[in-house]
Amino acid sequence: MYSVEEIAFGEARRLLRYKQTGVFGAALNIKGFDYAWIIDSHTWKHGERVLDVGAGYSELPMHLRETYGCEAWVVDDFGMESEEKFWKRGKHPQQHANNHPEVNFVLERLGHPSSSSLEPGSFDVIVSASALEHVPPALVEDVWRHMDLLLKPGGKMLHAIDVKLPTHRGMLSVMKALALDLAAPLVPASYRLENILFTPRTYLKAVARALPVRFDRLPANFSIPGLVLDPNLVLEPLDWAYNRLREGDAEVPILRVATLLLHLTKGT
Repeated sequence: MYSVEEIAFGEARRLLRYKQTGVFGAALNIKGFDYAWIIDSHTWKHGERVLDVGAGYSELPMHLRETYGCEAWVVDDFGMESEEKFWKRGKHPQQHANNHPEVNFVLERLGHPSSSSLEPGSFDVIVSASALEHVPPALVEDVWRHMDLLLKPGGKMLHAIDVKLPTHRGMLSVMKALALDLAAPLVPASYRLENILFTPRTYLKAVARALPVRFDRLPANFSIPGLVLDPNLVLEPLDWAYNRLREGDAEVPILRVATLLLHLTKGT
């Protein structure tokens, strides 16, 4: 059984504190919160085996290796399986891995344990920052089960997941989110799966189906009214949309996106 150490949304006041005190990675955007939260939420130990899921070109694995002496691993296929140009960003994943021999790069996706080169029960900590929201809905539970398989008993998971707020498409989006939360048993399973990240409760139910974990006490802002009204949420700034435009996307939506934080400890 997993114990829940923290379940929350990224808060602007906490991010300002991270930035003010110089926590690694702190920047005034979602990923800047994610990196600082991951660093701040665990007592890192020399020799710990840490797996960063979907790290891409992040400096976090290198920081963990250089600052704390962790054995840093990255699992990410950089969009090669799906041939998504956005994830390569004009770079060469294998060259990036070659440039950082201090980090163990595994160029594959999670969710298929039978074909994975990663050893079960071999990691003390598994982290991700703005990565798990890109897992196709049909594979979400498989990815969480695979991470569970890779984590040692007593190990930690620290995941920061981008979640679109109910207001990201206006009032119609809010009504849809309310319907998904309040009438979930009446909604077709295929529709719930397709909209797995539409509300935090929907996503947490998927995690609870994959792991032995219970989310009994949720903060007030996990309700749809709470997410709509909370002024303290860290939101993705317009830099995100601008970067997508620079990388060639013809139409970029202006979304309201926050970061869902899950800090779990695996039972022994």
